[in-house]
Amino acid sequence: MAAAALVLALGVPATGAHADPTADPGTPTSGALAARADALRTRVEALRVQQSIATEAYDTAVEDVRDAAAREVRARSVLDSAEGASTRAGAEATRRVRSLYMAGPGLAVSLPVGLGLLAGGDLDGASTAARDAALAAAVVGDDTATVDRAAGAREAARAAEEHLREVRAAQVAAQAAAAQAQQRVARALDAEQRLLADADAALARAVAAEEERARRAALAAAAERAAAAGVADAATPAATTAGVTSGATDEITDGATDGATATARAAIAAASTRQGAAYVWGATGPATFDCSGLTQWAYAQAGTAIPRTSRQQYAALPKVPLDRLQPGDLVFYASGADPSTIHHVALYLGGGKVLHAPHSGDVVRVAGVAMPGLYGAVRPS
Repeated sequence: MAAAALVLALGVPATGAHADPTADPGTPTSGALAARADALRTRVEALRVQQSIATEAYDTAVEDVRDAAAREVRARSVLDSAEGASTRAGAEATRRVRSLYMAGPGLAVSLPVGLGLLAGGDLDGASTAARDAALAAAVVGDDTATVDRAAGAREAARAAEEHLREVRAAQVAAQAAAAQAQQRVARALDAEQRLLADADAALARAVAAEEERARRAALAAAAERAAAAGVADAATPAATTAGVTSGATDEITDGATDGATATARAAIAAASTRQGAAYVWGATGPATFDCSGLTQWAYAQAGTAIPRTSRQQYAALPKVPLDRLQPGDLVFYASGADPSTIHHVALYLGGGKVLHAPHSGDVVRVAGVAMPGLYGAVRPS
């Protein structure tokens, strides 16, 4: 009776102290589920890098299309001007030829007759006619050359405008392809994140079940030992432990910007007001950002214009060694050794921390500078 009372007091199943606490053999262990979750996590991180690369490519394509459109507009203006000049030159030439023939029979006849006399060697008879012919020939020759030059300029402008139209069309197509690639990566990332969430949930359930089985096994063993020792009193309920969670809020600490320029401090101050803002690819603020949109916006608030994309920012701004970082520097991350693989940028705060817009599903926040793919740095001010 004492043993039975002890078993009940400890919460062991009433089937007896020898109830089997093991799991169903078909149920995956927490170790197997953890391995699956880790594999999914690795794929998610790889897809996040791909998403950053695709976003960078899209942002660059958008800038290229804008530049091509501006150049096409300028070329169209040049073509319009050239066509107008050609039309005016032709009209002026026609008017002057008409004026020659309307000036009277003498000048009109003098052109063919005077030239004929000159060709026949009759210099005396040709003197007046030759002079008139030379005048008329000079006028017609000048007008013909002017018309030809204007027509050549018009054709050159037309060819340039047509070429730029083709370039813009190709870049629009490249932008559409980049957008589709980004969307494909985003869909794949979303699917993997859902699988990862399911795997994490399954892992949590498995760990909880294993802990419960271990607890029941320990209680059963304790009950058996107590019964064997002849304990007759009801046992003290077993103590339970509660999980303790801890966390820390990333903040920009006072003094972190010591040594930074006034422009860098202003950029950091502006960026720090955006902590918690959602990441949206292609966004440039002020409510949502992608990584380079945040750095561009922060420096714009400080009165300094920098390029739009992370690759453009790295290419255009003065480089600094990673062991000489100062607050306000921009730190870049890449998937390879070439700058064309840069896919992320963050704002250095000092003390080994950066402020950045990480990826879709995340928000602007502080992180350690030593993230995977650390590539290089620049100093905008």
